[in-house]
Amino acid sequence: MNNFKDLDSLYNKKAKLYKNIKIEKKVEICDLTLESDGEEMAGLKFKESERLEIAKILDEVGAHRIAIIGNSPKPTKGDIKSAEKILGLNLNARTNGFVKTEEEILTCQKIGIKEVVILVGINETAFTKNISPKNILEKSERLIEYAKNLGLHATFMGMDSTRTSPIYLKKIITKLEPLFDEYVIGDSLGRITPYGIEYLVKLIKKWTNKPIHLHPHNTTSLAVANSLSGVLSGLSVVHTTVNGLGEFSGLAATEELSAALDIHAGISLGLNYSKLQEASSLVSRITGIQTPPFKPITGKSAFAIPETEETQEFMYNLSLENKIFEGMPIPPKLVGKNITFSIGKKCNEFAVLYNLEECGYEITKKEAKIIAREVRRRLSTRSKYCLITQNELLRIFLDLRDKLFI
Repeated sequence: MNNFKDLDSLYNKKAKLYKNIKIEKKVEICDLTLESDGEEMAGLKFKESERLEIAKILDEVGAHRIAIIGNSPKPTKGDIKSAEKILGLNLNARTNGFVKTEEEILTCQKIGIKEVVILVGINETAFTKNISPKNILEKSERLIEYAKNLGLHATFMGMDSTRTSPIYLKKIITKLEPLFDEYVIGDSLGRITPYGIEYLVKLIKKWTNKPIHLHPHNTTSLAVANSLSGVLSGLSVVHTTVNGLGEFSGLAATEELSAALDIHAGISLGLNYSKLQEASSLVSRITGIQTPPFKPITGKSAFAIPETEETQEFMYNLSLENKIFEGMPIPPKLVGKNITFSIGKKCNEFAVLYNLEECGYEITKKEAKIIAREVRRRLSTRSKYCLITQNELLRIFLDLRDKLFI
């Protein structure tokens, strides 16, 4: 299997949402790793050199849009300098700034950013006593007009859109629609589900023909699912971060969403998965936040065949018939990874046979059992999560071969 075409479950195609599919001709991601969510994750602050590294790898990944300056509460001199240097890289990606005030909009315009995303909270239940629905509408109108008068592409983000009443949401969108270029559904607290986003996107499309974004927080692990549902319903842009960084529970992970759309929506974002793997590792190294081994797409164990002997025997037999991909969640090479047979405290002969064959050695099943027993012995004193690499197994094999097999 060399592509994503046949990976989707046949039952998905029977679902109502798939039968009423409304995918836009062009679907993009706006990666917010550098600003507007990624760096706003508690405890994070990127150095200028790190921001440049991340910007470069995101461009190599093929990110369509990259937010390079943010809004908490306004950019520092260092943020502005970093953004200027990123602009100097002449990236292929569209760059933008996330803003909340005229001052921030003007800053973006002065340093050469041509697009802004204007953030305004529109959920009436969260208004404080000195804020009224009328005030918010006037403020939003003023900010969009200010950006447009400076010649900027203005996207309006209704923060907490998914908790805003339909009556007020309609008023906001229809009143501002002649002014903004694009609209962002802000699921700021991650309260919506895939069913709700399907309904909401189709509702908003009755009020505007302009591109609609989703800013999906991952409060109950639904950010990618909500994004997929939104794209199937007609979203044009999804906000993501590498490794799912962000406030609270973070956003949809760039790498996970890309695979989900490839498989389940039948469309490609055109991202370079091998570079996505690099980007994930780079961001993990820079932030010091380790990637969980079970994390989809980029986790160490995402394409590692479990250590259960029955499973490894089954997968080993599939490999002998060149059918191993039939037992994998996704053919790893499609997302820039390789298959691995896990080698740990429950090591068995099938893991040994497969891994040594990968290294160019053919041994008998009896010899494989001896090696597996030695691996288990050596790892028995180690505590907690413990796997060894193929190279470590090879060293154990070569050591035993000299003593037992020759």
